Amino acid sequence: MGRQKKGNANAQRNNNAKEMQKRSQDTEFASYAEVEAKKMKSHE
Repeated sequence: MGRQKKGNANAQRNNNAKEMQKRSQDTEFASYAEVEAKKMKSHE
């Protein structure tokens, strides 16, 4: 079982929102990198 997080519920929601934002940025960068890689392959 995971660790139970007790404390300020609002702070926890804020931390969750920040984490989700970070993850969505990571996936955007990954897809951007994939597009760039495809462009480079098509120019060969």
